[in-house]
Amino acid sequence: MTVLTPYSKRQNAPRATSPLIIQIGFNRCGTLSFHRMMKDNGIPALHWQEPGGRNVAQMMLNNLSFGRKPFDGFDGVLAFSDIAFLNGQIMIEGGRLFRTLHAAYPDAYFFFNTRDKSDWIASRAAHANGTFLKRFCKMSGLDEAGAKAAWGEMFDQHTAEVQSYFATATARFLRFDLDHDGPEKIADWLAPDYTIDTAHWGHYNKNSRSRDMRVLEGQGALG
Repeated sequence: MTVLTPYSKRQNAPRATSPLIIQIGFNRCGTLSFHRMMKDNGIPALHWQEPGGRNVAQMMLNNLSFGRKPFDGFDGVLAFSDIAFLNGQIMIEGGRLFRTLHAAYPDAYFFFNTRDKSDWIASRAAHANGTFLKRFCKMSGLDEAGAKAAWGEMFDQHTAEVQSYFATATARFLRFDLDHDGPEKIADWLAPDYTIDTAHWGHYNKNSRSRDMRVLEGQGALG
């Protein structure tokens, strides 16, 4: 079962009917920082997978294949982040299904987290001591250079499609640039339904080596 965070410290506890908060950016763009801020503010939140249990992205696809809503079975969870899965056979980028998610949850808050593209590529390449990149190469059949180029193309395509779609859609949408925006932007955006203490914002899984790796490996051309 999903482990939920108690909300006893706050008077304005979210209701089960409160709008969902769905992160639709890529991993390595502050997803864990976002999750921790939600969780530490008492919002029932789920990041990547249940503790020792089901992966959110896999369950989302399973639900859709059976004609269910994407997050059926995650009762009580209000905030979803890092909706992704990768092994040597398949990769699921849940944020790419933002149109389906918006159709299923039109009242949800859609959080598009982003950052400098070249730094993001370098961070992904360094993630999990480089094993994330190795798994992607095995899954895609690309070498490391090809994998990083593919990530860059996917980053550009996703950014363009998200911004184009939400420019005209009636939706609660926020573009959050990890390099330039602060947590108060999130708090103000969620204020109609949630009270957020920005003191709970922090940087987690931050890889200080990513920018240096980009320079050493010549990834600046991808930026």
